[in-house]
Amino acid sequence: MLLTLTALFFLPEWAVFAALVVCALGFVIALLLRKRDGSPAWLAASLSSMLACVLLLIQLGMFYYPTMGQTGDQLDIHARITGNAEERYGRYYYTARTISVNGEAKSLNVRLSSPYLLYATPYDEVKYHGSIFALGGEEPERVEHYKAKGIYLGSFAQSYDEDRFEVIPNKRFYVMKPILWMQDNIRRDLQAKYSDESGGLLAGMLIGNTNGLGWQTQEEFRLTGISHLFSVSGLHISLLTWSLYRALLGMRCPKRATAIACCGLVALFMALTGFQASCVRAGIMMLVLLGGKLFHRRADALNSLGFAAMLLMMASPLSAGQLGLQLSFGATLGIIALEPHLSKPGKKAVRKLSAVPKPVKKGLLAANSGLSVTVSALALAMPVQLLRLPSGLSMLTFPANLLFVPISNLLIPLGGLSVVFSPLTKVTEPLGKFLAAGVSWLSRVPAPVLRNTGAVALPLGICLAIAGTALLLHYLHRPAAMKWAVPAICLVLVLGIWLPGFVRQGDTVVQVLDTGGTAVLIHKNGRAALLGCGGDTLPAGAAKQALGALGILELQLLLVPGSSRELSAGAAEIRRDVNIKHVLSYEDYAAGSAVPFTLWEGAQGIFAFENNQAACLLKIDQAQYVLSFEGEIPAGWQQYPPLEGGRVVGVRQRG
Repeated sequence: MLLTLTALFFLPEWAVFAALVVCALGFVIALLLRKRDGSPAWLAASLSSMLACVLLLIQLGMFYYPTMGQTGDQLDIHARITGNAEERYGRYYYTARTISVNGEAKSLNVRLSSPYLLYATPYDEVKYHGSIFALGGEEPERVEHYKAKGIYLGSFAQSYDEDRFEVIPNKRFYVMKPILWMQDNIRRDLQAKYSDESGGLLAGMLIGNTNGLGWQTQEEFRLTGISHLFSVSGLHISLLTWSLYRALLGMRCPKRATAIACCGLVALFMALTGFQASCVRAGIMMLVLLGGKLFHRRADALNSLGFAAMLLMMASPLSAGQLGLQLSFGATLGIIALEPHLSKPGKKAVRKLSAVPKPVKKGLLAANSGLSVTVSALALAMPVQLLRLPSGLSMLTFPANLLFVPISNLLIPLGGLSVVFSPLTKVTEPLGKFLAAGVSWLSRVPAPVLRNTGAVALPLGICLAIAGTALLLHYLHRPAAMKWAVPAICLVLVLGIWLPGFVRQGDTVVQVLDTGGTAVLIHKNGRAALLGCGGDTLPAGAAKQALGALGILELQLLLVPGSSRELSAGAAEIRRDVNIKHVLSYEDYAAGSAVPFTLWEGAQGIFAFENNQAACLLKIDQAQYVLSFEGEIPAGWQQYPPLEGGRVVGVRQRG
């Protein structure tokens, strides 16, 4: 079900009907060809895929498309807030559910946006005159992101006075109300007890709330491939649950009572993280495992993973498109399928070391286990990262996971306990700072980055075909095929993905950001400059998102060409969050002057500001560009010294 829905999520709607027909034919053929004593695996697979197609059509037809038809402007909206505030890009966002729209009862899940924090708690009601729009706009990747999350619509108030939202307190009891109160108090407690850096890290690791983390820190974790520490899943749940389990057993509590208490912790933890898909997957598997403790049965990891996938896909078929969910299932499946085989040779080698002391042996076994788990998890998670992450996959991912995940294994349970026992902050504070400093240092180590250039799908498809053929031959009692499959897959990966990834393109790219104003990003080989940061559609957020997709953590130059919103709306936020080597502002130079500047070798320019008109003449790789920021090019432009060499390839004026 999960594999079928993941593939169909990125295909047009007609593909769902085609897949349903193919799966039905496969089911009939498997039913006819199955021997009496044969395995029902093919029948189950066909039936599961058919069920997945039917569930997806139901969700699209009954929920997604009807909801998307509810957009409009100039609406009188009455809604109930259903979550705590999230701060992103200088704005505050709330999940809300509409009660009525223009006086007509309508129940729609929306993402409410506000430029300031509302004086409202979860389940309070708000009334405002505003708009409801489809989230993601015309960007396919953002549309897919919100579609998979299950929140398809956004909303904001259209008026600009101080009383745009009327807040109506709601004193009624809701099951999630104390959970959300607890979530917010944990975040506040961590902020009060720790420095901004350590408190933000712990809030991200414990409840998945990264509001306290700066853009720079989040990008450093993402560039090193360990941002999964902020996507609460199996690592977090297993550490917290087994810490409690062992502590209660150490206090001689009955095993069944201990298992029940741990089940309660798992359920509470899933609620605290907002029932994120990756956390729910891990929570279901842990509940199955604890259920085995209750009834004296041994839980099977692969069946538990399949059970979690089945429940999630039946609840929301579109959630298969979530990147976090795909990474969580991929990493878990890799650990289940590969880790026992990878760790076995190392265990045998360590046990043969008769002269080595036991403490050293235990350390070697722990290192071998950690290495095997890391390799196993990355084996199936890396293809997903490569195909779905715009920033690609850094070669720092493997060493970063080996170095910093063990530190997080200590930090997560200690941080959770520090919410109750404050003296533990003396241990977790330096540990958090050490983790942040280590990730920051490693993120600046030069390393090749593999990017999805469009040709990655072919070698990955060949690898899947080889693996599928080998498994089929293994099923037909020809195990020798497995020996040839592994080197063949490695060879295809090296020739089709790894080697091309080491080839670095040296072209300079001029990218106009979609901000409703002037914002031009120029980048080459990990260096970037931003000319203008204006607009009315979150210019700072668009610029940081573009830098993150390129894996760039600092700007060589930020040019602020004027004071209007169209030219400088995001300047303050960019200067706050991003390291900038040089800022060039119209305020620092007299009108009528020409200011030369250099971005890097092969890229230079002249900035002119005269009579509230600003423009740049750029020379990049033997070509010259004229960029006009407001209206016409300054009248005295011709008197400024031109850049030597090159040719003018185009002139573009706004307005």
